[in-house]
Amino acid sequence: MAKKLQITETALRDAHQSLFATRMGIEDMLPILPKLDKIGYFSLEMWGGATFDSCVRFLGEDPWERITKIKEKTPNTKLQMLLRGQNLLGYKHYSDDIVDIFVKLAAQRGIDIFRIFDALNDLRNIESSVKAVKKYGKTAEGAISFTTSPIHTIEKYIENAKQLENMGCDILCIKDMAGLLSPKEAYDLISEIKRNVSLPVHLHCHYTSGMATSTYLKAAEAGVDIVDCAISSLGFRTSQPGTESVVASLRGFPFETGLNLEKLKEVSDYFKTIAESTLAPFGTKATDVNIDVLINQVPGGMISNLANQLKDQGKLDLLPQVLTEIATIRKELGYPPLVTPSSQIVGTQATFNVLMGERYKTILQETKNYLKGMYGMPPGKVDPTLLKNALGDEKPVTCRPADLLEPSYDKVKAEIADLSNNEEDIMTYAMFPEVGRKFLEAKKNGTLNKIKDDNAKKIVKTVEKNLKSEYMKIKVNGNVYDIEVEKEAE
Repeated sequence: MAKKLQITETALRDAHQSLFATRMGIEDMLPILPKLDKIGYFSLEMWGGATFDSCVRFLGEDPWERITKIKEKTPNTKLQMLLRGQNLLGYKHYSDDIVDIFVKLAAQRGIDIFRIFDALNDLRNIESSVKAVKKYGKTAEGAISFTTSPIHTIEKYIENAKQLENMGCDILCIKDMAGLLSPKEAYDLISEIKRNVSLPVHLHCHYTSGMATSTYLKAAEAGVDIVDCAISSLGFRTSQPGTESVVASLRGFPFETGLNLEKLKEVSDYFKTIAESTLAPFGTKATDVNIDVLINQVPGGMISNLANQLKDQGKLDLLPQVLTEIATIRKELGYPPLVTPSSQIVGTQATFNVLMGERYKTILQETKNYLKGMYGMPPGKVDPTLLKNALGDEKPVTCRPADLLEPSYDKVKAEIADLSNNEEDIMTYAMFPEVGRKFLEAKKNGTLNKIKDDNAKKIVKTVEKNLKSEYMKIKVNGNVYDIEVEKEAE
């Protein structure tokens, strides 16, 4: 007898990250949590990704406290988070001691399942995270970032899957952040994984191209164990397939979910109210289903970010050129999957190239760092001319990037000693030093509400003109590639 397909609900994390710039606060989550806990989900994805950044930057909310509050009201359901491997929840590699302490604290607070991925599928970059998750007795879900290119084949993905199994992962995730996985590809890929790997398989798709519900059906036929869904009022578009739609679509099949549609409707009605009131200012038309993603592979959240930055510079008409440039740059960089942080690197470099009217007139530092191997090994061969222009005679590193980092916890602890009361405060500062310090100052002064008040009614502009230089510089929070990351699909 076939096993029932299990569902992870993403309403508390990826759904509002994909559609509403990660602006749902804990006060909007708490009332519905008891009902979510009784649905029978495999897990609730509720932390990680951009939630940490959004809490400290926009919501005036301690992200660590969010875990505790949700855990208290969902005693029967596992809590799940998204972790960017050696990047944790920031946009750079952290030393191994920081990784270990961060995972320890998240586990102590109540995270049960850690979904861990690397943007380049350089699995050396998730080893420390997996080791830490197992050390603290939690479930390690190793993820493969799915994309399509001449070098991304089923054989390559099977190789990745075997690596994750040998690494000690408990669950294997296929992470389709742009909605590229077709039903046929899903059936073939899941079937081969099931033949070669003994781990449960968890499939994560976005609805950006409109294919994901059909993809889930074929994946279920191939034996997938768990799929990610978003309750319909926060689903579809660049979010995940609607939970109710998937539940209804699978009725009558041997692997039907068994979840109750009436209970799901109560949850959906609640989040519909939240979406129409609190979250409405942060939605954009760019979250509509867009079949163009199958051509340019740019996730919907990334398209909206690009559109916003071009609009702010009066250059929105250049968006088609930027999307074309993204595809060209991606090839030149060895076909990296477009997910944080590689999506920001490729997107920003493409925007610069188009705005300057000359390709690589300015090669951004983050692009140079990518080519140098500071994010890991590019998936495919890098364009040799670009590599030479960016690095000169300098050779790319071939080791795991974090091997170049000295232990840094003590240094970070000393830097924020005046404001930190515990290890969690230290980790908040470690993730985002500038923003984290402002947050901890507000926490100490009792003015966290001011952060929320300043940001609740507007979408913060993240692109500004710098007229002091010879070109139009895109500057976001003092960091070139950090483009409205809280609105990214992943």
